[in-house]
Amino acid sequence: MHDFKNKVAAVTGAGSGIGQQLAILLAEQGCHLSLSDINAKGLADTVALAKSKGVTVTSQTLDVANREAVEAWAAQTVKDHGKVNLIFNNAGVALGSSVEGMKYEDFEWLMNINFWGVVYGTKAFLQLLKQAGEGHIINISSLFGLTAQPSQSAYNASKFAVRGFTESLRQELDLQQCGVSATCVHP
Repeated sequence: MHDFKNKVAAVTGAGSGIGQQLAILLAEQGCHLSLSDINAKGLADTVALAKSKGVTVTSQTLDVANREAVEAWAAQTVKDHGKVNLIFNNAGVALGSSVEGMKYEDFEWLMNINFWGVVYGTKAFLQLLKQAGEGHIINISSLFGLTAQPSQSAYNASKFAVRGFTESLRQELDLQQCGVSATCVHP
């Protein structure tokens, strides 16, 4: 994809940080947006900033750990915009703890957002990207998806999982020659 003008991008975690800046930069390049975040206030702030760039912006308060909600958001994105060309699976959380000290519930909470949220977003949007004839899946990992650190076992595991999942997906899409590709980013 050489140009974002008049494309439609869906972005998770758009209420702050990388997701918010990504939304603003895409809007500045003429890309229409379907934004989501669990934080309604942050999401509303991003929507206002992106709309000021003159593009169509829709939004949904969304917990990416809820598969049915992600699937409904993907369908709503196409209903609102007519198509979708990009999905940025960006939403994520961190947790510092030793393996021994970490509660199972905390580990599961992090994996449900950081890993399963990426899987749900990818699968919910994949057929829609193919229908658009041109698409890209961008899954946000981390430097911690390349190198492990003490007290970051859950985060490392989730980001390594995103990396492996995305690299396999990219190869599958290359073999299909379907007009959709996938990239894993490691900020």
